[in-house]
Amino acid sequence: MLRPIPARILRSTAIVSACTGVDTYQNQTYTTYTVEHVHLQPTAAVRKTPTNTDKQLRSVLFVDARLSTPALDWANLFEQAHALGGDVRVTVRSVEYTVANVDELRDDTDALHHWEIGLI
Repeated sequence: MLRPIPARILRSTAIVSACTGVDTYQNQTYTTYTVEHVHLQPTAAVRKTPTNTDKQLRSVLFVDARLSTPALDWANLFEQAHALGGDVRVTVRSVEYTVANVDELRDDTDALHHWEIGLI
């Protein structure tokens, strides 16, 4: 089993706002979570979106499966938001991003090791 991401680099807090439903007027409703012990890394990588278009990422958010709290199912949040026609937004250090992709990375025992959240 791989060790978790070192705690010394998981110094940021992310405010996550995910579309989790629609009200009686078909307006999207959002649920907000505060996730502590994450790491934001700038990048210029290009990734495919769920609609098969290329997007240049601004940053990647690393969320450790054991040290980041609370433990969210990022793939489920992302899929649910898109199924409702919404999105998932993340704010770190007063900068707001939109989630472009969610990668679930596993260790050698097939246990979840960490999430890599592509942000635009």
